[in-house]
Parts: sequence; structure tokens; C-alpha cells
Amino acid sequence: MGISLKEVNFSYNPKRKGTKYALKDINLEISPSDEFIAIIGETGSGKSTLASLFNALKIPTSGEAYVSGIKIKKVRKRRENYNKIRKHVGLVFQMSDYQLFEETVLKDVMFAPLNFKKTKEEALKIAKSSLELVEIDESLFGVSPFTLSGGEKKLVSIAGILAMEPDILIFDEPTAGIDPSTKKKLLKLFRSLNEIKHKSVILITHDMNIVNEYAKRVILMKDGTISFDSSPYDLFVNNRKIVKDANIDLPDSYKIIDLLKEKTSVRFNENIKIKNLGNIVEELINE
Repeated sequence: MGISLKEVNFSYNPKRKGTKYALKDINLEISPSDEFIAIIGETGSGKSTLASLFNALKIPTSGEAYVSGIKIKKVRKRRENYNKIRKHVGLVFQMSDYQLFEETVLKDVMFAPLNFKKTKEEALKIAKSSLELVEIDESLFGVSPFTLSGGEKKLVSIAGILAMEPDILIFDEPTAGIDPSTKKKLLKLFRSLNEIKHKSVILITHDMNIVNEYAKRVILMKDGTISFDSSPYDLFVNNRKIVKDANIDLPDSYKIIDLLKEKTSVRFNENIKIKNLGNIVEELINE
């Protein structure tokens, strides 16, 4: 069992008369394994609010939300219940500083497994393994996470979530504000987590090139509702009106294809999924 939302609505001020809903009539199913989902949409469309529901940072105003069969609701033993949910769904914030708080990098990553009742020895092993997975050098284990570069902070915050060993990983704008080499490293990691470790990966992003190349499924948010839920190919090839109405950009590869079609006699096989610029070159060679 993964994430299940049924007729979910959410308001930041539910008791206020005439309140506006940040999320409206959300029905959604996400598998606990092998999904690679991009959540896209304009700023304020409900992307981050939706992701916050996935691990109980926010509670539905109405409707029902479940994570691995556990209902997300206000309960007396709040921390214990929410920890059960967050054992299954890990969320990495856009701002890494929000997730870093311990004296050293190693202690920071050890916090989650210790909080989940692992022994100190077990927590240490898990933390080191998670840091190695994100390629943080052992020489940084003993330093304060706040002295690291922006890219290193991002990697440590991801290691902290990986140490929770969740089934589903959510990354809010993971490539924003980082250098190209760290971005490449992150995207390689996300693909590995999905294809080798069979985790479900959810990216909230404005980068349509990432959506097109990496995502298997794209969820488009508009005015607090889900306006599209299918493959990137279906969105960028078959539903250009939805793309235009949502004020989102096309991936670079499709912009180039459109230009080539307009300016040249080159024709592309409409059934080919163009995921990156390399695919365009391959198509031109085949022509």
C-alpha cells in the first residue's frame, strides 16, 4: 500500500467564513514502489501543499488520506502516529537548512534511525551507508552541516531522509540553486533509487527538461486541483493546449523539434519519445 487520497480538500483557514481551498477534490493513488512522478504547475497551484499531505505535515480539511494503510488525521498520540507515516514517506525540503540541526553531519543523519528506535551501532551503520550513497566524503562526517556548500547541504539533507529507509521519497525543487555537477549527481541518484532500489520517487519541479527525461508519470496542478495525470509524452505531445493553459514551458527537445518542423523538411516519428537532445540527434541520423 502506498499513498491514497480520496476527495481530499485542504484549507489553511478552514474555520473562516468563505475560506478558499488550497486543494480541492483530490483523488490520487501512488504505488509504494517503482513510480517516478513529477508534480508540476505554476507557483501557488498546490504542489507543495499536496506533498505536505503525503507525510502528514498537513491534515486534510475533508476527505480521506492514507499512507501504507494508516489514515492521516489528528490523533492524541500525534508524534507516534506521524512517525509511522514518515517511516514510509520521506520529504526533502527545498531549503536544506530547514532539515539540518545537529552538531555534525554524521549526527544529523543518525538522528532519524535513532528516533525510530535503532541502536547507536545500527544508526551509525545506516548513516554512513546513506552518506556514501549521496557521495559525501568521510572527511566531512565530523564537520558542522552549516559550514557546507549549498550542494553539500542538499546531499546531507537527502542522506538524512534516506536513513529513514522510506518506500516513497519526495523532493521539493531538488535541483534549484545547485551547481551543474551536483545536479547531475542528484538526478543519477534519483534514477538509481527508482530503478535499482525500486523506491517511488516524487519530484516537485519547474524544470520541464527533468520532467521529460526522468519522470514516468506527471501530475499537473492548477488552482488546487489535478488537471492532468499521465505520462510526460502524453502531456508534451498530445496535450499542448493543457501545457499552454497551465503556463508551463515545453522541454527544450520539443522546442527544437517544433522549430525543425517549421523551418525544415525534417519529419519525426510521432511515436518516438524524445527525452533529451541526444534523442533528436539519433532521429536525424536515422533520417
